[in-house]
Amino acid sequence: MASKLSVEVAPLEHARVFRGRSLVTDGQKVFEDGPRLAREFGGVRNDISGREMPVVSAVVAHDPAEEGGRFRYFMGDEVCPSASKRLQEGFEDLVLPAGTLTAVVHVSFHLQALAALHVARARRSFYEEWLPGSGYVSAADELGFPDVELYHYRRRRFRRARKMVLDLLFVIRRA
Repeated sequence: MASKLSVEVAPLEHARVFRGRSLVTDGQKVFEDGPRLAREFGGVRNDISGREMPVVSAVVAHDPAEEGGRFRYFMGDEVCPSASKRLQEGFEDLVLPAGTLTAVVHVSFHLQALAALHVARARRSFYEEWLPGSGYVSAADELGFPDVELYHYRRRRFRRARKMVLDLLFVIRRA
């Protein structure tokens, strides 16, 4: 079956920096730790200095680094590069360096409640269908995480309402 996945490959023109919070969890606890981290981050996100507008939020699950599958789970908002030069107490930065080769997949969904299902399908299609024949391989080992979930809003045409947009940004390199 041919993939319907639309993938845009390009190096990052400039560094992308996300400032937020993280915690260490595992595959069994992530479903209780994730919402806890989201509440904690939601309570402090307006204190982030130098946030880019419109706001782009990132969610990153680092590759398991410890026995037992424990990993770091990060949530943060994009900050302007000049703000990233100043560390902010109580927050940590996640940096995607300029020049990092990325593959971006737009994830479409109509109901926010089904977004996680669509993300899982897009990841599976990327790794099982697109990546093997692309001439690229995952570069997760270079940054410690395979992909970044990017959440942002854009105005709908001819409407006042805004729509949540979700993109998966995969870190790749030539095979």
